[in-house]
Amino acid sequence: MEDFNGINNDNRFSEREAMVEEQLKSRGLINEAVLTSMLTVPRHLFIPEEQGDFAYYDGPLSTGEGQTISQPYIVA
Repeated sequence: MEDFNGINNDNRFSEREAMVEEQLKSRGLINEAVLTSMLTVPRHLFIPEEQGDFAYYDGPLSTGEGQTISQPYIVA
């Protein structure tokens, strides 16, 4: 896996892969461009570090800025 903006994210790839399989494909999402994007973009970089363990959870999360990032299925 290549770096995203210079940040190596291989250590979270398996989590993104599980998210794509379990949350997106299992719900019928088949658009390859969307699936590839969701597999590539490191969601954990968009939330506070202390929430990192929940980055690929099937639900919305706080961005730490008074906003939320929607659950992965909604984003996709």
